[in-house]
Amino acid sequence: MMPTIKSAALLISIVLVAAFGALAGDKPTFEFDWYGYVKLDASYDQNLTSNGNYIMWVQPQLGTEDDAQFNMTHRQTRFGVVSEGKGYREAVVNGKLEFDFYGGGTAENDAALLLRHAYLTVQSGQTQLLAGQTDDLISPLQPTTLNYGALWNTGNIGYRRPQIRLSYRVSSNDQTDVTFSGGFFRTIGNDLTPTLSLATEVADGSDDGTDAAVPSFQGLVDVNHKLASGTSVRFGVSGLYGRMKAEGTLGTEETYKSNAIVGHVAVDLPTGAGFSGEIQKGANLASYLGGIDNNSTFDGVTTTGAWASFWMTPNPKMKVTAGFGLDNPDDDDIADGNRSKNRSIFGNIQVTPIPLFTMGLELSQWKTHYKNSGAAKSFRAQTSFVLNF
Repeated sequence: MMPTIKSAALLISIVLVAAFGALAGDKPTFEFDWYGYVKLDASYDQNLTSNGNYIMWVQPQLGTEDDAQFNMTHRQTRFGVVSEGKGYREAVVNGKLEFDFYGGGTAENDAALLLRHAYLTVQSGQTQLLAGQTDDLISPLQPTTLNYGALWNTGNIGYRRPQIRLSYRVSSNDQTDVTFSGGFFRTIGNDLTPTLSLATEVADGSDDGTDAAVPSFQGLVDVNHKLASGTSVRFGVSGLYGRMKAEGTLGTEETYKSNAIVGHVAVDLPTGAGFSGEIQKGANLASYLGGIDNNSTFDGVTTTGAWASFWMTPNPKMKVTAGFGLDNPDDDDIADGNRSKNRSIFGNIQVTPIPLFTMGLELSQWKTHYKNSGAAKSFRAQTSFVLNF
């Protein structure tokens, strides 16, 4: 526990020290606010899935009988702290640090912390600088699911990684905001053996993203518009380009790339209903939770995906959501037996009987195809109990 506490303290210190570089008053100070929730998930799966506590795909079925599973976990329990700078003359300075418990552990009752966010922002006027670890710019929307893996590898891509990014917001009037964002991101890849190597050569043991010696680039254009009727519309496009370099132990090397283009749209109606969705196409997206986690290749594992979500709030204490997701890699880019198509249909209901406490039930149907090896199906029922603080 002590190393974790020391690490958290060090990260907070880094946030504060970096923030002091902004234009400050005589005595800048910080205010801290804790937040989070305690969550318990219980789930039944008709067949074995990618991860029992959450699902991204269905594992190949062995034999003709179903292999039902039951899981119960607290790992999505989340806590964090946000800091707000006070006393700065011409800048708004903030920081955020957040953890959950999906960092591993030897058993379900011995979970380890996972660092989700650790970043600072410095904003002056319409321009904002962000440095640290947080969400990717690509694929900015998220479907509302009880499942921890919110349609990852089923049409929804993007994760979290270290980055430095700059954003500029343009407000043409009281109804429309346009944000332009771009930045450099840590490239996280595999360690492939170059195809130009000798037969006896093996990979060099280091991440090919690190070996490329350059960061990846991500960009986003995001438009938010509010109609006179009260309807809010959000839409835009985002993209990714990254380079990786495979190096072998005998000196050979070869470069390859990851890329993606994503379109997004969301509509919130004044009646408390709405919909959102994204469509994406890219290559070598395993580290971005795309391509059904098929390993990157030099030629590129090309994939196309999409998801959509629809919701309504019959009353202030209830929200009902339904949606689907699809990830479809190009069969020509993967080997026999690998995951070739993945789709999910889901529906959930969340009820808040008392303030800050929510109960939910989610039903979903999953089907994962394997190239020239048939398909595996699973019905999933999940319930969640959440206490916010």
